[in-house]
Amino acid sequence: MYDFSGKIVAVTGAAQGLGRAIAERFLKDGAEGVALLDLKEDVLAAAAAELDPAGSRTLAVPCNVADPDSVARAFQQIRDRFGWVDVLVNNAGITRDALVHKMTNEQFDQVLKVSLYGTFYCVKQVIDGMRERGYGRIISMSSLANRGNVGQANYAAAKAGIIGLTKTLAMELGPKNVTANCLAPSLINTDIIKTVPDKVRNAMTASVPLRRIGEPEEVADLVAFLASDEASYVSGQCISITGGLW
Repeated sequence: MYDFSGKIVAVTGAAQGLGRAIAERFLKDGAEGVALLDLKEDVLAAAAAELDPAGSRTLAVPCNVADPDSVARAFQQIRDRFGWVDVLVNNAGITRDALVHKMTNEQFDQVLKVSLYGTFYCVKQVIDGMRERGYGRIISMSSLANRGNVGQANYAAAKAGIIGLTKTLAMELGPKNVTANCLAPSLINTDIIKTVPDKVRNAMTASVPLRRIGEPEEVADLVAFLASDEASYVSGQCISITGGLW
């Protein structure tokens, strides 16, 4: 457990899966406020209500991270409620898989807009305040696919871009005591994995040295560490969380 008392956290893609697990971890570790951002309004509202029935520490913010105006409105709501953001977790992402020769411009654009542009838009909303306060943690979700993956040229490009953006942020913001890191998960037990046929999922699991799929809570544990004071000298890193797969 880490101590996030007095800290305000914003998590994108927080309605379910990794994002929800991350938001829950910060609440358990005593964050003063956690803003949950997601495009799925009904699921988002339900998640916030379940994680914080009193509603005193959470804020459900409908947001399309691919739209800079939507992002600006969302973070204005966060500032109106909590005043600032200490920790930003860029988790929102989508897939639109296809081989390159079959991939449409729209499929490529959609993934880049949500995963890479969305990360940039959210970062832009918090870095001025972090610089002024002399404190901040920016944690973004890359993927093992950043190395390239058949059928995922758009996703691989977006996730590789997040690594470059993260390393640049670490260089630019370090003098202001703001760290920037990213995670590169592989097989995690989210709704996407659950839709994969058993035969395929079993083969994927067998390829992992630890012989199991990771849990969202394990990713949340690493996010919490990177946001904590214990990781105050860790910046500019992309940390794999793959069960030894790479």
